[in-house]
Formats: sequence, structure tokens, C-alpha cells
Amino acid sequence: MSHFAPNTRCVEPPCSEQVHLQLGGPGEMVVVFASAPSTNTVARVIFGEAGVPSSKLAVFGTTATYSQLVYWYAKHWNPDMGLPTLTPEQVAAIRTTSSWASDPKSGLHGSAWENISVEQVLEEGDQLGNYKNPSEHYNSPQLHTVVLRGLRGGQRYEYSVDRDDRVFSFVMPEDTFPFTFGVTADVDQTEVTNATFQALAAMAPGAVLLAGDLAYANGYYPRWDSFGKLAEALSAAVPTMTCPGNHETGYMEAFQSYKARYPMPAAASGSTDPTYWSRDIGPAHVISLNSYAGTHRNSAQYRWLEEDLASRFDRRRTPWLVVMMHAPWYSSNTKHLQEPELMRGDMETLLYSFGANVVVSGHVHSYERTAPMYNNASDPCGTTYLNLGDGGKGKANVKWLPGEDDAPQPEWSLFRQASFGVGKLELVNDTHAYFRWHRHSCYDEEAPLNENFSASACVSTGDDSLQKTLVSDETWIVRPSVAQCKGQEQHEAQMKARPRSPSFASLIGIPSCGQDELLNTTTGECIVVRGPARRLDTNFV
Repeated sequence: MSHFAPNTRCVEPPCSEQVHLQLGGPGEMVVVFASAPSTNTVARVIFGEAGVPSSKLAVFGTTATYSQLVYWYAKHWNPDMGLPTLTPEQVAAIRTTSSWASDPKSGLHGSAWENISVEQVLEEGDQLGNYKNPSEHYNSPQLHTVVLRGLRGGQRYEYSVDRDDRVFSFVMPEDTFPFTFGVTADVDQTEVTNATFQALAAMAPGAVLLAGDLAYANGYYPRWDSFGKLAEALSAAVPTMTCPGNHETGYMEAFQSYKARYPMPAAASGSTDPTYWSRDIGPAHVISLNSYAGTHRNSAQYRWLEEDLASRFDRRRTPWLVVMMHAPWYSSNTKHLQEPELMRGDMETLLYSFGANVVVSGHVHSYERTAPMYNNASDPCGTTYLNLGDGGKGKANVKWLPGEDDAPQPEWSLFRQASFGVGKLELVNDTHAYFRWHRHSCYDEEAPLNENFSASACVSTGDDSLQKTLVSDETWIVRPSVAQCKGQEQHEAQMKARPRSPSFASLIGIPSCGQDELLNTTTGECIVVRGPARRLDTNFV
């Protein structure tokens, strides 16, 4: 990927880059950054309260790398929208081994011998790389993960990572009203993606919820590195909390790159799988589910969700229950129709019984907001679904289902549009949240790279929604009263009072770390550090 310039702000490049934040356990912020394996970069972050040099600490963490066989995906060189990742000529050159995979004496071809033409690349399309060709194996940069602990809500902190002269800052989220979430999904790596990140940063949210499909690497793993560069301006300043989408598991991804780069607070929330987790963020209990893991009643994810709702969700502390998952349970778009129906059948009643207020999803490349829903019908005690798969990926999904009796739109679909924008969810108080979606661009087959940034006037090519010309959607989301939804309150009380068997996480216990180790509460592991977290001399550079 040549579209994103490397960071050069250090004494001796190559410099560290791809800096991003995510929340860990209570009072924790997790910093992840990447560096070239050829450097002597260590997993170290220097941080302290903004404007207070004497508060600086050096904290050490862990370093990991991984390798993975490339999957060749034709849309890398023929995208729906935006610049190509590769050209067919580049792919042919990488796949060709004829310069070395033959015996120079006999002239016999070795088992790895390939002489790939551009025409062959175009004809073959999608396929897994050749494991015999080292050039088709991706080798990651060093990925450094450092956990900052003991942070106070509302406090701004400054930090810098090893081998990088830049100084970043963030505000630790507070458990108070009002609290703002930026919400998006399906972001990719286009100019539209950049517009999404800029719009999210302009909100100055307490946290961003990104409901899956991040890099769209699709098996060409260098795209994870270019995505990290593109997202850095936002995610180095605002904790970005994610769930996996189909593009984190399909195309031979198998969650590997996602898990290595975006460590969510799974262990801190009792989850034994890093792809689903929960955390109190501001005045909300946020639950992140994996649409591509087991969801039936005896699955690990369902049992964890049940335990989380019963033991970690406390409406008195966090009045709002917000759920994030990639595939939307309610969508009136023809794309991906009914895909997550089994998951909805498995889990919807459980979430309804605890009064889930908002579900944030993506997957469908458009925006849609529903009425409060339960069991395929509007329900005043149900959940509002915000489908935000309009973050920047490719061709918008423009075809919509009609309503009943030839109505142009289902009654429960309150707003829908096949363009690109971002959502702002502001929790105003215990009972009221204000949501605003705003368009910033459209998919336009007559525009350069199919991207049209005339947000006030554009309409995506082929969009047949009633709201296709509107620039924004704004609404109040109101939590129903206890009197309205007594059944939910009673069920929640019964579940919390019910004796529970210990979870696997509680059975293994919290490890006791040695003198030269630190407990990473995000992973539940003791990590050996080069030195204990120590207070720095104010002249330390």
C-alpha cells in the first residue's frame, strides 16, 4: 500500500506508527502501536497528566508478531470505490517464482515454480496464495501492547510511544452525563473512510463504537498496516471499541490480525474469547457480541452473555444498555437479508428481558434506524436498532424492501438511506438519549472513484429509499418507564437473584504476579517487563 505516508518523526526512522487506543479494565487505557522488526523498539509508553511533567511514568508491555499466508482477492485491484490496493502486474510479480524455484544445473523446475502472467491473475480471480512461495506470506510488524492503569475519569493524559517523537493525548471517559459515543461500521480505506474518521473526531466523543469490518484486508494483510495509519489521527486520541465483522474472519482472516491488533477487554469482563466482551463506558454498559461465533443456549458466548447481564450489568450504575454486533437483526435492505436470523432467535429474548436500549450494527452498506423492536414487531419495551454500515466501504447497498400492503417502506423502518455518514449517540440523562446521523458523501457512479462529497445535494446511484435526499436524521431515544415494562424489571431481578455456577474466568482466578511482572487485566496474564513502572525524572526524554 503506497497511499499512506509513513511516520518520519523520530531520531532514526523507521519510526513507530499505527498508534491506537482502546479501553481495558476499570481505570485502564490500552495503547497499541507498531514498529519495524529491524529496529530495537520496546513496548514502552511514557504518559502523565497533561501539563504536569512531574506525573510522567514509563510503562512497559508486551510485543508480538505473526505471519499469515496471503489470500488474493480480485477487488484489491478492481475495487467498487476508491483507489486499488494492487495492480494485476504487481500480483503477477509477487506470485512468480521462476527466478529462483528451479535447479540451475538440470534446469528442472522445483515444486514451488510458478510463472504467472497478468492474464492469469485476471482469469483466476480470488484464490489462496501458494504456501511454497515466501513472498506470499505476510510478516507483521512488531505489535506492542501497553496497559496504562490507575487513570481518573475526566482527566486528560499525554503520552508517547517508543521510537516516536510525537505526543498524543486522550481524555479518560467519565461515568457522567452527558456522554457521547461516535458510532460507525464497515469503514474500509477510502477517501470516504477518511471523511468518516474526521467527522467522528470532530464530535470529540468519549469513545467510538466501530461495529466490525475495519480494514477490509480480505487476506492481503498489509492492508491492516495501512488501515492503522489511516485511523491513527482518530484512534490515537479517542478509545475505539470494536467487534469483529465478516471481513475479520472470512477471506482466510480467521480473526488473527484483528485479535493481534485490537485487544478488547474480554478477560476483564469474564469472557474466555477475545472476540466478545463488555465494559461500563460512561453511563452505559456496552456489550460487544460476535456475529460469527456460537450463539445457541449452550454456546460459550450465550452463557457468557447471560452471566454478564446478570452479574456485571447494574442499571443503577449504568442506566443505558448498549449492544454492538456486526450483522443487523432488523434491516429492510435486500443485502444480507436474514443472515443473522439464527442469532436473533437465540439471543433476542435474553436482551429484551434485560431491556437492551440500543443495538449498533453494520454489515449492510447503508444507514437505517428502526422503531423499538422485539420479535419482528414494534414494541415500546423493545430495542432501537441503528444500522451504520455506511462508514466508507465500496458500493452502497441501495435496494430496499417495501412494506406491507404495497407500502413503500416497512412501518418499523423509520429512516433509511444508501449513502455514507456517521452517527452521534449522546446519552443526555437516565432516560433520554439524542441520536443524530449526518451524511457526508454518496456513492456516485459518475464521480471520480465513485465518490461524491457534495453531501447537501448528492444521492447514491440507484438508491430507492424515501429519505434518499435528506442530509440528516435526528431523534430522541427514550427509555421506557418501569411501569411500561414491568416484566423486564421482574425478570432482571429474578436473574440477578438466581444462584449461579462459577464461570470459567472465575474458576481460573486472578494470577498473582511476581516482582518483575505486571497483571494485564485485558488478557488476564502476568507479563514480564524490562523494568517496573517507574516515575520519571522531569527531564527524561
